[in-house]
Amino acid sequence: MSDTTHIGGTVRPGALHTGRPASVQRAVPRPRRDVGVPGEFVHRPATEDILITSWNRLDDSHFSLTARWPHDHRYFTPDRGRHNILLVGETIRQAGLLLSHTELGVPVGHHFILGDLVWTTHQEHLAVAGRPAQPTIEAALSDLRMRAGKLVSGRFDMTFRLAGNAIATGHFHVSVTAPGVYRRIRGERLAARRTDGPLPAPVPHRLTGSLKDSDVLLAPTDRSDRWVLRLAPGHAALVNPANDHVPGMVLLDAAQQAARALSAPAPFAPYAFSTEFHRYAEHDAPCVIEARRTPSSVPGTVTVRVTGHQAGETVFASTLTALERDR
Repeated sequence: MSDTTHIGGTVRPGALHTGRPASVQRAVPRPRRDVGVPGEFVHRPATEDILITSWNRLDDSHFSLTARWPHDHRYFTPDRGRHNILLVGETIRQAGLLLSHTELGVPVGHHFILGDLVWTTHQEHLAVAGRPAQPTIEAALSDLRMRAGKLVSGRFDMTFRLAGNAIATGHFHVSVTAPGVYRRIRGERLAARRTDGPLPAPVPHRLTGSLKDSDVLLAPTDRSDRWVLRLAPGHAALVNPANDHVPGMVLLDAAQQAARALSAPAPFAPYAFSTEFHRYAEHDAPCVIEARRTPSSVPGTVTVRVTGHQAGETVFASTLTALERDR
């Protein structure tokens, strides 16, 4: 899935202003909600990558949405008979983008800067059937800061339900940047693009839980707990050549692959995933991925902490937690 989300410095909730959104001036035409979601509202050009199918406003800060999770997606393949946990994170992201554009006045072309992305799943309800799943999502918005009828920053909390069962909860904080401001922030890096030069060999795909080597985002180093991020030209599921930096979903997938590689040959199927984004991952410097086991506060679970660094600076930090029985 090519990604146009822009990941940057952490949004600090304490600096936001709680309140209901002011009257919103629609920046783009609103489609009928029963005929599908345009790709520009969720930043996904390919129809098969659009996970949100409809939405409805309940009041100024509560919305309901429906999603479609494919059972045979070309990249988000099932994990041990369950829906890929990254589907939840991507659905949260798409739902937030959609509501921002259609209900909170954000024009298409503005940039979204995620501060964090956190979710927990109930894996007993995530079994993959022979057809797509259609979860419903309850979204609650808080800490909203509006300017001239447009979202500036806020928090999105979401609860997922499927067949009457609560299957996941999650949230993220986001800030929105106009194109002119984004150009000033990025400066010369705005023109940066991924180059298709020689790539290091990947970690064997069986260690990362990937179906094939071209899906592997890690190249080995001289340490078993450290890798270098690799972006293969054929990795179209996540990489958009138009991005001036590495997309956030790439970093999330790299974190999950690193947790699995660290745990191999034992399996590692996380049910909880949290990430803090600190800065942009740039194209012109190696991004070093490190993983380590950390003490878990929940009995019967295993926790892995994954960090990404460039030029000595932290890019992101993820914490993934799995049940002992899924090892």
